[in-house]
Order: sequence, then structure tokens, then C-alpha cells
Amino acid sequence: MTNLASAFIAWPAALAMAVTLPAAQSVRPRAEVTPIVDSAEAGRNAQVVLQVRLPHDVHVQANQPKDPSLIATVLTLEPPPGVAVEEITYPPPTDLAQVGRAEPLAVLGPQFRIEVRLRIAEGTTGDLVVPAVLRYQACTDAVCFPPARATTEWRLHLVP
Repeated sequence: MTNLASAFIAWPAALAMAVTLPAAQSVRPRAEVTPIVDSAEAGRNAQVVLQVRLPHDVHVQANQPKDPSLIATVLTLEPPPGVAVEEITYPPPTDLAQVGRAEPLAVLGPQFRIEVRLRIAEGTTGDLVVPAVLRYQACTDAVCFPPARATTEWRLHLVP
């Protein structure tokens, strides 16, 4: 086989690799979220936690980024009747220095916990579901991916 013929045969394979490699590298990292119920009792505060795990080389912006143009990590809850959100506590961020930035970024990850205090109304009983959405933007040191959402829910069993 001539060099020209082998080049024509190898060319489609090289093109396929060139198209596949960037696509594989641009897969958006996802946050794995685990809802944890620490305590829940009618007429008292309930403590729930959202455990967040990202791939090892990925971070998200803090809930209050130093640069307001960056996308904050925000947990939103939709409590059912008889449940109110009293406080959401985000972990303290870590400073991440980046080339070309005068001020470091305030980031979270790759693992962190968001704590939530819920107020359960007196007389509320039975099984309650508290849905939640975590909005975040995953980034590596080199690239930020489009914003994403992770949905979850806490299941509370309340007895009188």
C-alpha cells in the first residue's frame, strides 16, 4: 500500500478521535447530593444536612462569591405546610488563587455540607417530604461548565 493510500485509510480514524476526545473532556461534572436527617420532631426545630460530593478536581463558587459576576451556589427548599425554613448554613469557603486574578476565588469542594434548620409546627405529624434544589456551577482550574441543578428531598417521619 502506498503512503497516500494509507493516509486516506487512517484519516477517518484520526478525525473520529479528534471529534471524540474534546467531547469526552467537556462532559459536565455533576454534584452527587445526599440528604441526611439529623433530627425531626413536631413543635421543634429539625436539623437536616445536604452532603455534596464533586469529582476530586472540581469546585463550585461559594454561596457569596467575592466576584458578584460569578454564579453562587444556592440551596432552595420547598417546605410543605407545617414546615418553615429557619436557616441555611453554608460551609466557610476556601480561597483559590487563579492566574490573572488579583483576588482569589471563594470556592467550595470537592466535598462539603450545607446545614438547614427547619421549624416544624406543633401538631404536625406523619410523613413529610421537603424537596430541595441545589444550583451550582462546576469548575476546574481551567474551565467552568454551564450552571446545573441537583434535586433531592428529605423525608421526615413525625410522631405525635
